[in-house]
Amino acid sequence: MTILTLLLGCNASSPDEKLNATLPDLSLEQILPKVEANPYCTPEMDSERLVGLGIRLIDEDEVRHGASRTLLASQAIQMARACLIMAAPRNTMSLCILGGIVGSRQKDYDKSEAFNYIAYAAQHNESCAEAGLYHIYNVGKLDQPPNKALAMAWLERAARHGDQDSQQEMVRRNEQDNLPLAYAWARTLDDAQTLAALKRKMSPQQLAEGEQHYTRLLGQLTPKQEIEQALRQDLIALGTGDLYFSYPEVFAGMSPEQRHAFVAQLVDMQDRHPKFHTRGQLVAYALISRLVQSTGPAVDLWQDPALQAVLEDDDLSVEDSVAKAKIILAKRKS
Repeated sequence: MTILTLLLGCNASSPDEKLNATLPDLSLEQILPKVEANPYCTPEMDSERLVGLGIRLIDEDEVRHGASRTLLASQAIQMARACLIMAAPRNTMSLCILGGIVGSRQKDYDKSEAFNYIAYAAQHNESCAEAGLYHIYNVGKLDQPPNKALAMAWLERAARHGDQDSQQEMVRRNEQDNLPLAYAWARTLDDAQTLAALKRKMSPQQLAEGEQHYTRLLGQLTPKQEIEQALRQDLIALGTGDLYFSYPEVFAGMSPEQRHAFVAQLVDMQDRHPKFHTRGQLVAYALISRLVQSTGPAVDLWQDPALQAVLEDDDLSVEDSVAKAKIILAKRKS
């Protein structure tokens, strides 16, 4: 009997509704504590900026204290928490990040705070939170007892909603005792190597069953375009946070809409230029663009081979990239 069948039972509720009912029925007002403005974030800021700055502050904590220092909340983590709490009413994905940083710093924060963040986001179909509940219930974390059936139900839901790690875990968990289902999830991932290995183990009947599973899955999966759009939005928030944290002057005189369009330009360039792919390279491009034109949209720098070589060198720091670009631009003027 499948997980979906177990959850459906005799009730007309959907599997997702029944899964939601296993979680606390809490509002955002109940789970979000009051927080004060800090040097980086205020409640009036848009959620894109708040999420980006929250993530950047978490990165700063790792740089200063190491990724393994998670028992105590540094000042950077305290500010990140506040930024993400401010963002949460307009961006439920921020609750996934909140659950992670709060849940791993249990000397400063209650386990229930972390669980409630993740639970609320999962009820609102955030795949990162659904995957988080799989890990919580699989071994028993945040004062929740282990529950393998619930863990697998949340894993399957996260996979259906596009979480690739969860999709890979669905393949791994089924390749021993349910080859057709493992095959269907490998098809979803378009994983040619895994598909070839599975096919060698499968009978013609199992392959036919796998195709049937895959066809059913196609009607349940979050559309690829929707997942890509959400990823693009996350990357825009990251770029916004990185620039505001270190070089806020880049956005001087811009409205939130103009700022969004500016960073979106840079994120979309990373799709077109595979060697232009890191957060540091995006920041460097923004700064070099501002050397050429102090306001307005990002300038197209790709027409200059020398600047392109600088922008695509991911071994250069932001400072070194800008310094090299200044030399190139000075030569153009002379």
